[in-house]
Amino acid sequence: MPRFMGRRKFGPQAGPWTDDEWCGWWGDEPPFETTVFVMTHYPRPTIDFANGTSFHFVDGAPEEVLALAREAAGGKDVRIGGGPTTVREFLSAGLVDVMQVVLVPLVLGRGVSLWEGLEGLEDGDDVESIPSATTGVMHLIFRRKA
Repeated sequence: MPRFMGRRKFGPQAGPWTDDEWCGWWGDEPPFETTVFVMTHYPRPTIDFANGTSFHFVDGAPEEVLALAREAAGGKDVRIGGGPTTVREFLSAGLVDVMQVVLVPLVLGRGVSLWEGLEGLEDGDDVESIPSATTGVMHLIFRRKA
């Protein structure tokens, strides 16, 4: 199942690539084992791994990147891995059918807000809350209304 993610989820660099040796946070065996499209304004050559993970660096609007991922999926689902800026772009464009958000009872006080600029998002979705009795984690499932 192809995936896509934002540049900052792939690695710590911003702007032009300064370290072409960087192949992601995951080392020699990324856990994806599929095609992953990394959205960036600075494309670079594809990185292929022996376990089937292949990172493709693309610059384009969410609709364009989704079209690439759908083609690679061959009719199967496509997953967005985040981070929040990328997910927010796809939500704003109305391109997300189902979204699972895991809320962890921990306040970090920084980072990028998933919800900023998405006021009223919940009006177009059915939202299911599933609490975990043992961890305090809350799973929120958003499903686009028909």
